[in-house]
Amino acid sequence: MILFSLYLHNCFLQYTRFHHSGILTGLPSLSAETPKENWHTGDPDVDPWCWKDRAAEEKRLAFGCILGGYKGFVSPRMYSFFYAALHPKEPMEVRRVSGHISQTVWQLWQLFEEKTMLNTSDIRKEMGVTLKRGDSKVDRAIQEMQQYYYITVAGSRRKTDKYGKPYEWSANVYDKVISYNFVHYNVLTDGRLMYMIKSRTGLRENG
Repeated sequence: MILFSLYLHNCFLQYTRFHHSGILTGLPSLSAETPKENWHTGDPDVDPWCWKDRAAEEKRLAFGCILGGYKGFVSPRMYSFFYAALHPKEPMEVRRVSGHISQTVWQLWQLFEEKTMLNTSDIRKEMGVTLKRGDSKVDRAIQEMQQYYYITVAGSRRKTDKYGKPYEWSANVYDKVISYNFVHYNVLTDGRLMYMIKSRTGLRENG
């Protein structure tokens, strides 16, 4: 955990089990930087499967589908630049009217306008979908809203039964980016860095 906190002090990293990045040649991947014996150990300090959620929950790193739709990490010091480069300038309502977003994305945004800290199960329940009906559209909407910095992973949570006992695997918990408090507007003026994020990494602003 300390290694990645230091490594990500001024940069970003793709979360992938492959030893190469699918975004940009030369961009480091988590697998390439992590010893094989650290994966799936259950140790929250060295197992990326554990500490990725902890890092997001403790706001040490932003995590999610935030590198052009790919899963990855962005350090707190870099996050504002990514937000400025990739978050659409128009309000969500304008983007809906102009046809830039789907109805599912609009409904998901409306849900986050009313509630916060929702995990995947909560979202599916609130939007009336199941694994067999409408689930794929909601999953794509969740990814899109991460990609364009509307919502972000804020930790993870397991389901609990009526006795309060947790069961099943943990599911991502999402919060609105504006509530996550990683955006600092006084550092959003570096045009060269904006260009690098949008162009040199292959990431694009939508809208």
